Amino acid sequence: MLWNRNNEFLVSAGSVLYFVSNNGFKPVLRARRGNWFCHAVEACNKVFIQEYGKSPTGIYVSEDIEDFKLLVTNRDIDPLSRHFHYIVFDEERRVLITTLGDGNIVRVAVSADCGLSWRPLYKGPWQFAPVLVERDRWMFGFDSGIAKGGVAIYNFNEDDWVFAFLKPDGYQSAQFTSITRFNDYYIGCLGYPAAILASKDLLHWYPLHIDPTSTKYNHFADATIWRDKLVVATGKELLIFDSRDVEKAFRRKPFLSPYKAYLDRVKGALYVLKRLPWMLRL
Repeated sequence: MLWNRNNEFLVSAGSVLYFVSNNGFKPVLRARRGNWFCHAVEACNKVFIQEYGKSPTGIYVSEDIEDFKLLVTNRDIDPLSRHFHYIVFDEERRVLITTLGDGNIVRVAVSADCGLSWRPLYKGPWQFAPVLVERDRWMFGFDSGIAKGGVAIYNFNEDDWVFAFLKPDGYQSAQFTSITRFNDYYIGCLGYPAAILASKDLLHWYPLHIDPTSTKYNHFADATIWRDKLVVATGKELLIFDSRDVEKAFRRKPFLSPYKAYLDRVKGALYVLKRLPWMLRL
């Protein structure tokens, strides 16, 4: 389920987006074969849907939840990109934010006019998937093929980026699928390794749950807040935690911790140099 309001729902199943209500359900949007719809956000009295998969992928918009039109494709923002990763809305600043991958140079793009036009916010080597909007900053979870893992913070007022490089314990890399806030904690879901983590400072992440049987990236790990509970869907299980469960996680060994990333920074610089003409053009 991507969206709901007043007993009306948008549900993604395979490559089809369904509108579900008390009157039944019907398909309202189809992705290209093999693609699917990952995220939805309500903004500007409209609903925006983000597609994931093979290029080109799109961001679609609807005013009535039933008729959708293509707003922009990943290639419109960066011709080198493969697909969109995420979409979110900063209600205070009235800005749509999307992340893109793979092998491209424009990693984050924003729209201040309800999706009519987009501009690059971050061009560089580090790739992100989820976005968390919080007060005067936006937080991005790494989904990188260069760095082992990490979190990026964009300070809106200073127009400044901070990158925290994080190394997983016992794994080569860690890729975020979602970051959310639960009381005083940050909760991160990893697609690989399949894990649910908690942090107080975005630098040290402690395990709430790790699936040691996971062998490949899980796109569907996500967390949401329901009343005073943290509800996590892993694709295999539905897990429910409360604040006491989260506090217990901080007694364990951190799963993600800072590392210097000297070699990864060099790889990142080489990545940018290889794509410098595109970086200057876009």
